[in-house]
Amino acid sequence: MIDLIQTLGSGILVGLVYALLGLCIVIIFKASEAFNFAIGEFLILGSFLFYVLFFNETLPWHRALPLGVLIFLFFSYVFFFDIRARFVIAIPSGLVAGFLIFCVLFFGLNLSSLVSSSLLRFIIALPMGLLAAGFVGSMVERITIKPLLGRSPISMTIITLGLGFFLRGCIQLIWGSHAYPFFLDLPDITMEMGDFLFLSDPIWAGILSLLTFGLVIVFLFRSRWGLAIRATSEDQAKAMAFGINSRFILLIVWAISALCIAVAGIMISNFGALQVGMGYVGLRAIPVVLIGGMDSIGGALIGGIIVGVCESLAGTYIEPMGLIGFKDVAPYILLLIVLFIRPYGLFGTVRIERV
Repeated sequence: MIDLIQTLGSGILVGLVYALLGLCIVIIFKASEAFNFAIGEFLILGSFLFYVLFFNETLPWHRALPLGVLIFLFFSYVFFFDIRARFVIAIPSGLVAGFLIFCVLFFGLNLSSLVSSSLLRFIIALPMGLLAAGFVGSMVERITIKPLLGRSPISMTIITLGLGFFLRGCIQLIWGSHAYPFFLDLPDITMEMGDFLFLSDPIWAGILSLLTFGLVIVFLFRSRWGLAIRATSEDQAKAMAFGINSRFILLIVWAISALCIAVAGIMISNFGALQVGMGYVGLRAIPVVLIGGMDSIGGALIGGIIVGVCESLAGTYIEPMGLIGFKDVAPYILLLIVLFIRPYGLFGTVRIERV
């Protein structure tokens, strides 16, 4: 009984991280009806951006220089939107945008290097890294998704596959394929109650993931931009008729999604080491959203907890029987069972479309 409760508790904590990944899929799907298959690569990239700030790692000049050129070119397009029509204005716009993100990273590197406490470095590096990840998310949306607006959502979904391969190649080019030690050294909040023991790192992961999830919910339901996002997700044509800039809303959605994925990536990296191969964890978002419902934010939370508990139970009770690696397969087996019973997920909206 003690082992069961311990396993359920650990599964719930990990499931909250999966729920945050599922939320990122859901908000993009609700806004554009596209599925972001590059979530694993966003997870790696966000983790590496935080790693550079928290551990004060620097890049060799031969890698930093082309990265700076790419940032300049990308932000010229991102922040001006129409580089072909007014190229002369787009160039200084890109310089300003590139300079801003450089200042953010440079300020974060120098400020965190002056702080000896790991907790203070974490407090400084986290918003800086998340801001950089949000910039990358907006950049990706403007370059890859914006030109496809008005076309089939399948086109957007397919391009995220190619985007994932591109981002993975860039990450390997900049940081390489080897593993980086990743230890945040946050205050120890290990909970020991009698025979029950919950380690500090999973608790921190669950708390920060749930906090981020809650902040996104507050933003969506208590802000004007959140209202615009929900209106766009309900009916994009009607939202545009009421004066809502759907293109800008999609930019915000991708930025928020990239930011939340970065939080999940940082928490997952803290369980071990940071490496390019950890992107497969992002695929956990697939059973999360399909079990909970593709268009249900609450379903993402429930689906994440279900997947986390399922994975934890499989690792504790089934793998010792000799089925090594079964915990990685268990969520997908559960997914098949749920889809047979409820094809739209537990909380998904049943849609009947005329073809």
